[in-house]
Amino acid sequence: MNDDLRSRKMVAVINCVLNHNARVPGSAKYPGMNHDVVDVLRKHEVGVIQMPCPEMVFLGLSRMKELGVPVRDRMNTPEGRSRCEELSVSVVDTIEEYLRNGYTVAAVLGGNEGSPGCAVPPPPTEDGGQTSGHGFGVFTQALLDELRRRNIQIPIRAIRDEARETMLADIEWLDHTLAGS
Repeated sequence: MNDDLRSRKMVAVINCVLNHNARVPGSAKYPGMNHDVVDVLRKHEVGVIQMPCPEMVFLGLSRMKELGVPVRDRMNTPEGRSRCEELSVSVVDTIEEYLRNGYTVAAVLGGNEGSPGCAVPPPPTEDGGQTSGHGFGVFTQALLDELRRRNIQIPIRAIRDEARETMLADIEWLDHTLAGS
């Protein structure tokens, strides 16, 4: 008799979706975790690979700003990119281990466009056009590069919680993606 009930379905999630305490001061939209995303993950009985917060790892929790130097510019240095590459290798090692053992990793969830470390560009508009933005964050770009290097194809999408409307669209995408996995 096998009492193992695991779903064998996973999602890799940036740290601050599950822990808004990791966010830069003044940017938390929830007291703790984004319960709207967690509700969808629970609904589909999906396990979570919680990725580290690259900004906190590299710059500390408060991310004390140097006058006139944005956090993105401080992350996008040789030292910052190297640290993000190290973190991405560790995350992709974990993803690869699950895949090797028959699990499905249905999605990678990144952050808002303005996130220096974890930004994921918005999806194309309904007419197929691209929206303007900063592109990928320093960490999510390193993560995408590492996934490509290993030929691992997993959809990556932002959880854009800066506005309720975009967040609900992202959650609808996640719900649909997990329903099909």
